[in-house]
Amino acid sequence: MFLNGFAIASMCYFKMEATYENGLFGSIKNTIDGRIDANDTPDSILVKSMNVCHQLMSDRAYTFQDAKSDMGAEAAIHSTAFDLMTTRGACGSYSRVLARIVKTYHFPVRIAQMKANGIYGAHNLVEAYNGTSWVILDPTFDLCFVRPDARLASFADVQNNWPYYSKQVSPEYNLQYHYEDVRYANWTKIPILFPSVKGVLNLTMGTEKANQVCIRTLFMNAYSVWFYTILILFIPIFLMTFRLVIKTKIFPSQDTPFTFRNFVKYIRPRIAGTSYTH
Repeated sequence: MFLNGFAIASMCYFKMEATYENGLFGSIKNTIDGRIDANDTPDSILVKSMNVCHQLMSDRAYTFQDAKSDMGAEAAIHSTAFDLMTTRGACGSYSRVLARIVKTYHFPVRIAQMKANGIYGAHNLVEAYNGTSWVILDPTFDLCFVRPDARLASFADVQNNWPYYSKQVSPEYNLQYHYEDVRYANWTKIPILFPSVKGVLNLTMGTEKANQVCIRTLFMNAYSVWFYTILILFIPIFLMTFRLVIKTKIFPSQDTPFTFRNFVKYIRPRIAGTSYTH
């Protein structure tokens, strides 16, 4: 009974927090909607989303940059709402929040781990699919790159012509992030498990598509992930508890086989308020 109660209480908490987080990002979307008009294109909607994300988080990044106090469950779970509140994950927080905002507009999105000085994940940014190509958005620096045809650039565009696109960065930009390379998941993070999953994806999707799979975007609503994880664990616990209660309270003997036919057979007298007799 303790396990059942703990699981139910946990699910209620995680569901409540997930609902709050969905509402929070729904409110952010409403703010961005107020800046969108009939002339906006997918590219301009993405840029306005990035602008709002940067505005919301840049001041918080300064406020929480030296924070060392315990932030409780929010910090342990590290939800996207926590990223929005504190920006303690630096570029990772900016990217997670922007990816969550972009998803409210139903754009396919992935978080890109840029390679710099030979190290992947040196800087994180967001790639969104605008209907024709994957374009890059760097919410940490409130930066996107514009191609000569006035469309947003992809990672490959910038990588292949960095001297041209480097002229579009602000003075505060870290020039070590010169689009050396990118990955979308660290398939070596959990030995055996992740390489095995990657191998299956390579076989089923092809290596090129598998390399573009982004795991992080699947877990942006951490509270929902925890809710469904505990729900899956709760179901067998509940079924075992239900079986135990039935055999204890309804069946005449613990040795009576637990079958649907026996359940119907012994529940009828209980409902009628009489005892079962052979």
